[in-house]
Amino acid sequence: MRRLLGQIVTLTGKDLRIEARTRQAIGLVVVLGLLIVVVLGLGLSPEQMGGGMGGGISGGGEAKGDTLTPALSLKEGEGAATSGGVASEDAASGGISGGGGDSGGGGGFAATAILWVAYLFGGVLVFEKTMAVERDDGALAGLLLAPVDRGVIFLAKLLSNLVLIAGLAAVVTPAAVLFFRFDLSAAPGSFVLVMALSILGFAAVGTLFSAAVSSTRLQGGLLAVLLFPISLPLVIASTQLLARLFRDGQAIGGLGLGIILAFDAMFLVVSWIVFELVLEP
Repeated sequence: MRRLLGQIVTLTGKDLRIEARTRQAIGLVVVLGLLIVVVLGLGLSPEQMGGGMGGGISGGGEAKGDTLTPALSLKEGEGAATSGGVASEDAASGGISGGGGDSGGGGGFAATAILWVAYLFGGVLVFEKTMAVERDDGALAGLLLAPVDRGVIFLAKLLSNLVLIAGLAAVVTPAAVLFFRFDLSAAPGSFVLVMALSILGFAAVGTLFSAAVSSTRLQGGLLAVLLFPISLPLVIASTQLLARLFRDGQAIGGLGLGIILAFDAMFLVVSWIVFELVLEP
């Protein structure tokens, strides 16, 4: 076990040292992630972001109630009927205001969706770059000739990809929070936990498929076509889970968290087993 851990640390350190010297992957994915956040920020209106709709509808309801007040004061003789009308108008105004509040609570949903766009496209570039390093100058052939199990190579590549995606998230997430004024203060620990578990499964699938398509000519396009549909359950589950967390105040758990954990466990095991079959010099 100690020998296997030493091999994993050695191979992971090799990948990270190469990236630290060249800075090709992390610099490119961070710029891409920031561009995605800026473009989506310029293209989405406040109503689509779920921030400005509640106040407008609520204000309309209050104005409606104010215009009824003078008219009702002139008709004091119709006390019972007028009181019933005021009650119904107040109920309608309260209902509209409440509806606006619900629509305005989707900030967590928008935050997760926008961040996932940056993570998906940035992750594809990370997987390509880390595997392309092994293809250059026949480095992969030499690595396969070394007395190292291919499962160890997979785990080392997975850790390298996780470190780079974590670097992407460390830059893009605060930028999105500041740019869109996302309020994640209600449950920052739960947000980090859900996104970390989701990114783990995403990285496992990306590491496997990047090795499978690295020897083909359609590396970038083919990897994205294969990776995005398979990662869709993670995106949907984490987005809905965090939407319920920030909109409804529900604790994380239930079916959404179960899907994420099952996805991680399944693809970590499958990728570790299948990696030996798809990795070719």
